Amino acid sequence: MKYRFGLGGLALVLTVAGCGTQETVTEEPEEEAVQEEAVEEDAAPEETQVESTSGDSHDSEEATVDPYDYFLEDGSTARFEGYGNEFAEFTLRTDYMEANHVATYEENGGTVVLRVYRLHDDRIELVKQEGEFYDEYTASFEELEALDVISTYLEFPIEEGQEIGDATVVETGTSLETPYQNFDDVFMLESFEGEDGAVNRNYFVEGYGEVKREFRGNVDDPDDMAVTSTLASIELGEPIK
Repeated sequence: MKYRFGLGGLALVLTVAGCGTQETVTEEPEEEAVQEEAVEEDAAPEETQVESTSGDSHDSEEATVDPYDYFLEDGSTARFEGYGNEFAEFTLRTDYMEANHVATYEENGGTVVLRVYRLHDDRIELVKQEGEFYDEYTASFEELEALDVISTYLEFPIEEGQEIGDATVVETGTSLETPYQNFDDVFMLESFEGEDGAVNRNYFVEGYGEVKREFRGNVDDPDDMAVTSTLASIELGEPIK
């Protein structure tokens, strides 16, 4: 009790001593205001830093490629208009299978070629190719996974100068006219056969896949007629169950 009384007496003395002046009254609010301003200034950089970090994270996101965008829709049949060869015209039927595999049936009037592709996030692989195939190809999950890779069909991201198997990406972002429609943002793969200058050119569009193929027996001969197959129509159908 003696200690508590002493503090009260001291407070009373300070109050009496301060009568007639407002220093004691005004100093405390000013100090609190300064402290509040300091707190606000310290908090402002923290808010700015959070916004900046959020923006950097958004900009660093990379667009992903859907490998299914390089095939036509499941169950669809496309017709390719051909020039330069009796077998240049063909139909292409697309069938989505299990375990990220896609089968295509290419019929050119002389034969049917089956091709089966395995799809990954960063590439598409050819895992089966068979001519004279007139039946529906069926395979279990295990059988599809057991197929050996024959070659790399496409590899992502697509960049000019990129090598994919025996082919090279020689053009990107170009335009192409076809009987079906005019396409933009086309890329072209080029590969050579043998030593006589024969060249294959394949044109691709995201959302469709291959829309044109071209063969020249001698790329250095301007009179050499090209054999071309170009997308002319797409008929949607029911997917095979």
